[in-house]
Amino acid sequence: MEQIAQLKLDVENEKKARLQSDTEKDRDKLQATEKLRREMLKQIKNTKASLLALNDDQQQTTTKLTIL
Repeated sequence: MEQIAQLKLDVENEKKARLQSDTEKDRDKLQATEKLRREMLKQIKNTKASLLALNDDQQQTTTKLTIL
């Protein structure tokens, strides 16, 4: 009987360990996804700023050519 109780306890401990492991994996995946999202947003903002600066330069150049 003690052996059965010990086996049940071992199974319960394994379930808890597996659940904790799965939770940690989910947390790591979520953190990685959030980090990627933040990096992508930063890259989009940088690209937008670069394109706006390029448009300003083109507009100034066009204006100078028109004046000449």
